[in-house]
Amino acid sequence: MQTLKLPVFDSAIKDQGPNASLLFGGDFCPIARYEEKILGHEAIFDEALSGTFRQNDFAMINLEAPLCAPGLQSESPGGGGLRADPAIAAFIRGIGIDAVGLSNNHIRDFRDEGVLQTMRNLEKNEVLHTGAGMNLNEAQKPLSVNVNGLKVGIWALAEKELNVAAEDSAGSSWFRPDEDVRRIAELKGEFDFLLVFLHAGHEFTTAPSPRIRKTYRSLIDAGADAVIGHHPHVIQGIERYRHGLIAYSLGNLVFDSPYVDAYKNTDLGYLIRIGISKHQINEVELIPYKLRSSILVSSLTRQEFEEFSARFQELSENITDDQKFRQEWENNVRFRWDGEFKRVLSNLSKNFNDIENKDYARRTRNLFTCPTHVEMLEKAFLMLEEGKLSRDQHKS
Repeated sequence: MQTLKLPVFDSAIKDQGPNASLLFGGDFCPIARYEEKILGHEAIFDEALSGTFRQNDFAMINLEAPLCAPGLQSESPGGGGLRADPAIAAFIRGIGIDAVGLSNNHIRDFRDEGVLQTMRNLEKNEVLHTGAGMNLNEAQKPLSVNVNGLKVGIWALAEKELNVAAEDSAGSSWFRPDEDVRRIAELKGEFDFLLVFLHAGHEFTTAPSPRIRKTYRSLIDAGADAVIGHHPHVIQGIERYRHGLIAYSLGNLVFDSPYVDAYKNTDLGYLIRIGISKHQINEVELIPYKLRSSILVSSLTRQEFEEFSARFQELSENITDDQKFRQEWENNVRFRWDGEFKRVLSNLSKNFNDIENKDYARRTRNLFTCPTHVEMLEKAFLMLEEGKLSRDQHKS
Protein backbone atom coordinates (compact mmCIF):
# COMPACT_ATOMS: atom_id res chain seq x y z
CA MET A 1 0.00 0.00 0.00
CA GLN A 2 1.46 3.34 -1.08
CA THR A 3 1.03 6.49 0.97
CA LEU A 4 1.73 10.15 0.28
CA LYS A 5 3.52 11.99 3.06
CA LEU A 6 3.19 15.77 3.09
CA PRO A 7 6.57 17.18 4.20
CA VAL A 8 5.16 20.67 4.80
CA PHE A 9 3.65 19.28 8.00
CA ASP A 10 6.79 17.54 9.28
CA SER A 11 7.64 19.07 12.64
CA ALA A 12 11.33 19.70 13.20
CA ILE A 13 10.76 19.91 16.95
CA LYS A 14 8.73 17.04 18.35
CA ASP A 15 6.71 17.69 21.47
CA GLN A 16 8.09 15.56 24.29
CA GLY A 17 4.62 15.09 25.76
CA PRO A 18 1.93 12.65 24.63
CA ASN A 19 1.65 11.89 20.92
CA ALA A 20 -1.14 10.21 18.97
CA SER A 21 -2.04 9.04 15.47
CA LEU A 22 -5.52 9.96 14.21
CA LEU A 23 -7.08 8.53 11.03
CA PHE A 24 -10.06 10.06 9.20
CA GLY A 25 -12.15 8.85 6.28
CA GLY A 26 -14.83 10.51 4.19
CA ASP A 27 -18.35 9.56 3.13
CA PHE A 28 -19.18 5.99 4.18
CA CYS A 29 -22.57 5.07 2.71
CA PRO A 30 -22.96 1.28 3.04
CA ILE A 31 -26.05 0.86 0.87
CA ALA A 32 -26.99 -1.30 -2.14
CA ARG A 33 -24.20 -3.67 -3.21
CA TYR A 34 -21.87 -2.67 -0.36
CA GLU A 35 -24.62 -3.46 2.12
CA GLU A 36 -25.18 -6.85 0.48
CA LYS A 37 -21.49 -7.72 0.73
CA ILE A 38 -21.20 -6.63 4.35
CA LEU A 39 -24.29 -8.61 5.39
CA GLY A 40 -22.94 -11.58 3.43
CA HIS A 41 -19.65 -11.34 5.33
CA GLU A 42 -17.68 -10.50 2.19
CA ALA A 43 -14.79 -8.04 2.16
CA ILE A 44 -15.42 -4.50 0.92
CA PHE A 45 -11.85 -3.29 1.70
CA ASP A 46 -8.70 -4.99 0.50
CA GLU A 47 -6.38 -6.44 3.11
CA ALA A 48 -4.07 -3.43 3.27
CA LEU A 49 -6.87 -0.93 3.84
CA SER A 50 -8.66 -3.17 6.34
CA GLY A 51 -5.57 -3.18 8.51
CA THR A 52 -5.11 0.58 8.23
CA PHE A 53 -8.03 1.43 10.51
CA ARG A 54 -6.54 -0.64 13.35
CA GLN A 55 -3.01 0.73 12.94
CA ASN A 56 -3.86 4.09 14.50
CA ASP A 57 -4.71 5.29 17.97
CA PHE A 58 -8.09 6.60 16.81
CA ALA A 59 -10.10 6.19 13.58
CA MET A 60 -13.22 8.06 12.47
CA ILE A 61 -15.41 8.26 9.34
CA ASN A 62 -18.52 10.13 8.17
CA LEU A 63 -21.52 7.77 8.31
CA GLU A 64 -23.64 8.94 5.38
CA ALA A 65 -26.72 6.75 5.93
CA PRO A 66 -28.90 6.15 8.98
CA LEU A 67 -28.64 2.64 10.44
CA CYS A 68 -32.32 2.01 11.06
CA ALA A 69 -35.09 -0.50 10.49
CA PRO A 70 -36.95 -0.60 7.15
CA GLY A 71 -40.43 0.83 6.94
CA LEU A 72 -39.86 4.07 8.84
CA GLN A 73 -41.59 7.21 7.60
CA SER A 74 -39.38 9.18 5.22
CA GLU A 75 -38.66 12.87 5.66
CA SER A 76 -39.51 13.30 1.98
CA PRO A 77 -43.24 13.44 1.11
CA GLY A 78 -42.39 11.39 -1.96
CA GLY A 79 -40.70 8.71 0.12
CA GLY A 80 -37.15 7.43 -0.20
CA GLY A 81 -33.86 8.32 1.42
CA LEU A 82 -30.61 6.60 2.31
CA ARG A 83 -30.77 3.79 4.87
CA ALA A 84 -28.53 0.88 5.82
CA ASP A 85 -29.07 -2.23 7.92
CA PRO A 86 -28.51 -1.75 11.68
CA ALA A 87 -26.15 -4.76 11.64
CA ILE A 88 -23.59 -2.59 9.85
CA ALA A 89 -22.82 -0.90 13.18
CA ALA A 90 -21.08 -4.13 14.24
CA PHE A 91 -19.10 -4.17 10.99
CA ILE A 92 -17.93 -0.59 11.59
CA ARG A 93 -16.60 -1.47 15.02
CA GLY A 94 -15.17 -4.75 13.79
CA ILE A 95 -12.84 -3.16 11.25
CA GLY A 96 -11.38 -0.85 13.87
CA ILE A 97 -13.35 2.38 13.49
CA ASP A 98 -13.75 4.09 16.85
CA ALA A 99 -16.18 6.88 15.99
CA VAL A 100 -18.47 8.16 13.27
CA GLY A 101 -19.67 11.62 12.39
CA LEU A 102 -23.43 11.91 11.87
CA SER A 103 -23.42 15.54 10.77
CA ASN A 104 -24.51 15.21 7.15
CA ASN A 105 -27.44 15.82 4.83
CA HIS A 106 -28.87 12.28 5.14
CA ILE A 107 -28.97 11.61 8.89
CA ARG A 108 -32.59 12.84 9.06
CA ASP A 109 -33.83 10.95 5.98
CA PHE A 110 -36.11 8.90 8.27
CA ARG A 111 -37.02 11.60 10.75
CA ASP A 112 -36.55 11.49 14.52
CA GLU A 113 -36.90 7.72 14.74
CA GLY A 114 -34.18 7.15 12.16
CA VAL A 115 -31.77 9.37 14.07
CA LEU A 116 -32.62 7.70 17.38
CA GLN A 117 -32.21 4.16 16.02
CA THR A 118 -28.89 5.06 14.39
CA MET A 119 -27.44 6.39 17.63
CA ARG A 120 -28.71 3.42 19.64
CA ASN A 121 -27.34 0.88 17.16
CA LEU A 122 -23.93 2.54 17.26
CA GLU A 123 -23.93 2.67 21.06
CA LYS A 124 -24.85 -1.04 21.30
CA ASN A 125 -21.70 -1.78 19.32
CA GLU A 126 -19.50 0.67 21.25
CA VAL A 127 -19.03 3.03 18.32
CA LEU A 128 -18.74 6.66 19.42
CA HIS A 129 -20.82 9.18 17.49
CA THR A 130 -21.07 12.95 17.25
CA GLY A 131 -22.78 15.58 15.12
CA ALA A 132 -26.42 14.55 15.59
CA GLY A 133 -28.91 14.42 18.43
CA MET A 134 -32.56 14.40 19.40
CA ASN A 135 -32.47 18.20 19.46
CA LEU A 136 -30.10 20.94 18.34
CA ASN A 137 -28.43 21.30 21.71
CA GLU A 138 -27.45 17.60 21.70
CA ALA A 139 -26.36 17.71 18.07
CA GLN A 140 -24.02 20.66 18.61
CA LYS A 141 -21.96 19.01 21.35
CA PRO A 142 -18.37 18.12 20.39
CA LEU A 143 -16.95 14.67 20.99
CA SER A 144 -14.28 14.47 23.69
CA VAL A 145 -11.99 11.45 23.57
CA ASN A 146 -8.76 10.57 25.36
CA VAL A 147 -6.18 9.38 22.85
CA ASN A 148 -2.84 8.34 24.34
CA GLY A 149 -3.20 10.86 27.14
CA LEU A 150 -4.28 13.70 24.84
CA LYS A 151 -7.75 15.17 25.27
CA VAL A 152 -8.94 15.41 21.66
CA GLY A 153 -12.05 17.40 20.77
CA ILE A 154 -13.87 16.67 17.51
CA TRP A 155 -16.67 19.02 16.53
CA ALA A 156 -18.79 17.58 13.71
CA LEU A 157 -20.86 20.10 11.76
CA ALA A 158 -22.96 20.06 8.59
CA GLU A 159 -24.23 22.59 6.10
CA LYS A 160 -27.86 23.55 6.68
CA GLU A 161 -30.08 21.68 4.28
CA LEU A 162 -33.14 19.59 5.19
CA ASN A 163 -31.15 17.69 7.76
CA VAL A 164 -30.58 19.92 10.76
CA ALA A 165 -31.97 19.42 14.23
CA ALA A 166 -34.20 21.98 15.94
CA GLU A 167 -35.18 22.68 19.52
CA ASP A 168 -37.81 19.95 19.38
CA SER A 169 -36.71 17.64 16.54
CA ALA A 170 -33.77 15.36 15.85
CA GLY A 171 -31.15 15.81 13.18
CA SER A 172 -27.69 17.04 12.37
CA SER A 173 -25.64 19.80 13.92
CA TRP A 174 -25.77 23.09 12.06
CA PHE A 175 -22.74 24.78 10.48
CA ARG A 176 -23.15 28.49 11.30
CA PRO A 177 -19.79 30.16 10.52
CA ASP A 178 -20.11 33.35 12.57
CA GLU A 179 -21.32 31.55 15.68
CA ASP A 180 -18.94 28.63 15.16
CA VAL A 181 -15.89 30.89 15.09
CA ARG A 182 -16.84 32.27 18.49
CA ARG A 183 -17.50 28.76 19.83
CA ILE A 184 -14.11 27.52 18.58
CA ALA A 185 -12.38 30.23 20.59
CA GLU A 186 -14.21 28.95 23.69
CA LEU A 187 -13.57 25.26 22.98
CA LYS A 188 -9.85 25.56 22.29
CA GLY A 189 -8.94 25.79 25.96
CA GLU A 190 -10.94 22.66 26.80
CA PHE A 191 -8.86 20.33 24.62
CA ASP A 192 -5.25 19.45 23.86
CA PHE A 193 -6.15 19.16 20.17
CA LEU A 194 -9.29 20.51 18.49
CA LEU A 195 -10.48 19.28 15.09
CA VAL A 196 -13.57 20.32 13.11
CA PHE A 197 -15.14 17.53 11.03
CA LEU A 198 -17.24 19.32 8.40
CA HIS A 199 -19.84 18.15 5.88
CA ALA A 200 -20.19 21.08 3.52
CA GLY A 201 -19.34 22.51 0.13
CA HIS A 202 -20.32 21.94 -3.49
CA GLU A 203 -20.77 18.41 -4.77
CA PHE A 204 -18.49 17.09 -7.54
CA THR A 205 -16.31 20.21 -7.68
CA THR A 206 -12.53 20.12 -7.76
CA ALA A 207 -11.91 22.97 -5.31
CA PRO A 208 -13.69 24.70 -2.43
CA SER A 209 -15.69 27.82 -3.10
CA PRO A 210 -14.52 31.24 -1.88
CA ARG A 211 -16.99 31.05 1.01
CA ILE A 212 -15.80 27.60 2.08
CA ARG A 213 -12.10 28.51 1.87
CA LYS A 214 -12.62 31.71 3.85
CA THR A 215 -14.75 29.97 6.49
CA TYR A 216 -12.47 26.97 6.98
CA ARG A 217 -9.50 29.30 7.37
CA SER A 218 -11.44 31.37 9.91
CA LEU A 219 -11.92 28.24 12.03
CA ILE A 220 -8.14 27.84 12.17
CA ASP A 221 -7.77 31.55 12.96
CA ALA A 222 -10.18 31.07 15.87
CA GLY A 223 -8.13 28.24 17.37
CA ALA A 224 -8.98 24.94 15.67
CA ASP A 225 -5.91 22.80 14.98
CA ALA A 226 -7.37 21.05 11.92
CA VAL A 227 -10.41 21.09 9.66
CA ILE A 228 -11.36 17.90 7.82
CA GLY A 229 -14.00 18.25 5.09
CA HIS A 230 -16.28 15.86 3.24
CA HIS A 231 -19.49 15.94 1.14
CA PRO A 232 -18.28 16.91 -2.39
CA HIS A 233 -17.92 13.17 -3.33
CA VAL A 234 -14.59 13.92 -5.03
CA ILE A 235 -11.20 14.73 -3.59
CA GLN A 236 -10.03 18.30 -3.12
CA GLY A 237 -6.64 19.58 -2.04
CA ILE A 238 -5.02 20.31 1.30
CA GLU A 239 -3.33 23.39 2.64
CA ARG A 240 -1.30 24.30 5.67
CA TYR A 241 -2.88 27.47 6.93
CA ARG A 242 -0.98 29.18 9.74
CA HIS A 243 -0.50 26.52 12.44
CA GLY A 244 -3.28 24.28 11.13
CA LEU A 245 -4.26 21.71 8.55
CA ILE A 246 -7.23 22.03 6.20
CA ALA A 247 -8.25 19.02 4.10
CA TYR A 248 -11.16 20.29 2.02
CA SER A 249 -12.62 16.98 0.83
CA LEU A 250 -11.56 13.37 1.40
CA GLY A 251 -13.86 12.04 -1.33
CA ASN A 252 -16.05 8.96 -1.07
CA LEU A 253 -15.01 6.06 1.14
CA VAL A 254 -17.93 3.75 0.34
CA PHE A 255 -20.80 4.82 -1.93
CA ASP A 256 -23.00 2.93 -4.40
CA SER A 257 -25.41 5.36 -6.04
CA PRO A 258 -26.19 5.84 -9.76
CA TYR A 259 -26.54 9.60 -9.15
CA VAL A 260 -23.08 9.86 -7.60
CA ASP A 261 -21.45 7.33 -9.93
CA ALA A 262 -22.54 9.35 -12.97
CA TYR A 263 -19.92 11.99 -12.14
CA LYS A 264 -16.21 11.66 -12.88
CA ASN A 265 -13.67 10.80 -10.17
CA THR A 266 -16.23 9.84 -7.52
CA ASP A 267 -14.40 6.50 -7.32
CA LEU A 268 -11.23 8.08 -5.88
CA GLY A 269 -10.66 9.04 -2.26
CA TYR A 270 -8.10 9.09 0.52
CA LEU A 271 -7.76 8.42 4.22
CA ILE A 272 -5.77 11.02 6.13
CA ARG A 273 -3.50 10.12 9.02
CA ILE A 274 -2.44 12.95 11.34
CA GLY A 275 0.33 12.63 13.89
CA ILE A 276 -0.39 15.06 16.71
CA SER A 277 0.80 16.34 20.07
CA LYS A 278 -0.63 19.16 22.17
CA HIS A 279 -2.02 21.76 19.70
CA GLN A 280 0.56 20.63 17.18
CA ILE A 281 0.54 18.62 13.95
CA ASN A 282 3.74 16.63 13.60
CA GLU A 283 3.06 14.79 10.35
CA VAL A 284 0.36 14.20 7.75
CA GLU A 285 0.06 11.16 5.51
CA LEU A 286 -2.50 10.40 2.80
CA ILE A 287 -3.63 6.87 1.98
CA PRO A 288 -5.33 6.98 -1.43
CA TYR A 289 -7.64 4.25 -2.71
CA LYS A 290 -10.13 3.48 -5.44
CA LEU A 291 -13.72 2.22 -5.34
CA ARG A 292 -13.55 -0.63 -7.85
CA SER A 293 -16.41 -1.86 -10.04
CA SER A 294 -16.13 -5.18 -8.19
CA ILE A 295 -17.48 -3.36 -5.09
CA LEU A 296 -14.12 -3.46 -3.40
CA VAL A 297 -12.25 -0.45 -2.07
CA SER A 298 -8.57 -1.09 -2.69
CA SER A 299 -5.13 0.50 -2.70
CA LEU A 300 -3.82 2.16 -5.83
CA THR A 301 -1.53 0.53 -8.36
CA ARG A 302 1.86 2.15 -8.93
CA GLN A 303 0.62 4.02 -11.99
CA GLU A 304 -2.58 5.11 -10.25
CA PHE A 305 -0.56 6.36 -7.30
CA GLU A 306 1.74 8.43 -9.55
CA GLU A 307 -1.31 9.96 -11.24
CA PHE A 308 -2.91 10.65 -7.86
CA SER A 309 0.22 12.36 -6.52
CA ALA A 310 0.50 14.67 -9.51
CA ARG A 311 -3.21 15.46 -9.50
CA PHE A 312 -3.27 16.08 -5.76
CA GLN A 313 -0.43 18.57 -5.99
CA GLU A 314 -2.36 20.43 -8.70
CA LEU A 315 -5.57 20.42 -6.63
CA SER A 316 -3.72 21.84 -3.64
CA GLU A 317 -2.03 24.56 -5.69
CA ASN A 318 -5.44 25.57 -7.04
CA ILE A 319 -6.40 26.42 -3.45
CA THR A 320 -3.31 28.29 -2.30
CA ASP A 321 -2.65 30.22 -5.54
CA ASP A 322 -5.31 32.96 -5.59
CA GLN A 323 -5.30 33.42 -9.37
CA LYS A 324 -5.71 29.69 -10.00
CA PHE A 325 -8.31 29.55 -7.23
CA ARG A 326 -10.51 32.20 -8.86
CA GLN A 327 -10.28 30.48 -12.23
CA GLU A 328 -11.08 27.08 -10.74
CA TRP A 329 -14.15 28.55 -9.02
CA GLU A 330 -15.50 29.87 -12.32
CA ASN A 331 -14.77 26.51 -13.97
CA ASN A 332 -16.68 24.71 -11.22
CA VAL A 333 -19.65 27.08 -11.43
CA ARG A 334 -19.81 26.53 -15.19
CA PHE A 335 -19.61 22.76 -14.69
CA ARG A 336 -22.44 22.71 -12.14
CA TRP A 337 -24.54 25.21 -14.11
CA ASP A 338 -24.42 23.15 -17.29
CA GLY A 339 -24.70 19.84 -15.47
CA GLU A 340 -27.56 20.58 -13.08
CA PHE A 341 -28.53 24.10 -12.05
CA LYS A 342 -29.64 25.29 -15.50
CA ARG A 343 -31.99 22.31 -15.76
CA VAL A 344 -33.30 22.71 -12.20
CA LEU A 345 -34.12 26.40 -12.71
CA SER A 346 -35.72 25.69 -16.08
CA ASN A 347 -38.01 23.13 -14.45
CA LEU A 348 -39.10 25.33 -11.54
CA SER A 349 -42.24 26.71 -13.17
CA LYS A 350 -43.20 23.34 -14.67
CA ASN A 351 -42.87 21.63 -11.31
CA PHE A 352 -44.71 24.47 -9.58
CA ASN A 353 -47.79 23.67 -11.66
CA ASP A 354 -47.48 19.91 -11.12
CA ILE A 355 -49.78 19.32 -8.14
CA GLU A 356 -48.64 15.68 -8.02
CA ASN A 357 -45.09 16.78 -7.19
CA LYS A 358 -45.32 16.43 -3.43
CA ASP A 359 -41.69 17.32 -2.80
CA TYR A 360 -41.64 20.60 -4.77
CA ALA A 361 -41.88 23.04 -1.86
CA ARG A 362 -39.33 21.20 0.25
CA ARG A 363 -36.72 20.88 -2.49
CA THR A 364 -37.22 24.42 -3.75
CA ARG A 365 -36.86 25.78 -0.24
CA ASN A 366 -33.57 23.90 0.07
CA LEU A 367 -32.35 25.27 -3.27
CA PHE A 368 -32.83 28.88 -2.12
CA THR A 369 -31.84 28.57 1.55
CA CYS A 370 -28.84 26.23 1.62
CA PRO A 371 -25.81 28.57 1.80
CA THR A 372 -23.85 26.42 -0.66
CA HIS A 373 -26.59 26.57 -3.30
CA VAL A 374 -27.12 30.30 -2.75
CA GLU A 375 -23.42 31.01 -3.26
CA MET A 376 -23.33 28.94 -6.46
CA LEU A 377 -26.47 30.58 -7.87
CA GLU A 378 -25.27 34.09 -7.05
CA LYS A 379 -22.02 33.49 -8.92
CA ALA A 380 -23.83 31.80 -11.81
CA PHE A 381 -26.19 34.75 -12.30
CA LEU A 382 -23.24 37.14 -12.22
CA MET A 383 -21.52 35.06 -14.90
CA LEU A 384 -24.76 35.13 -16.93
CA GLU A 385 -24.71 38.94 -16.80
CA GLU A 386 -21.08 38.89 -17.96
CA GLY A 387 -21.88 36.56 -20.86
CA LYS A 388 -19.84 33.69 -19.43
CA LEU A 389 -22.82 31.32 -19.12
CA SER A 390 -25.80 30.51 -21.31
CA ARG A 391 -29.45 29.88 -20.44
CA ASP A 392 -29.90 27.82 -23.61
CA GLN A 393 -30.60 24.21 -22.63
CA HIS A 394 -28.74 22.98 -25.72
CA LYS A 395 -25.58 25.01 -25.16
CA SER A 396 -22.80 24.65 -22.61
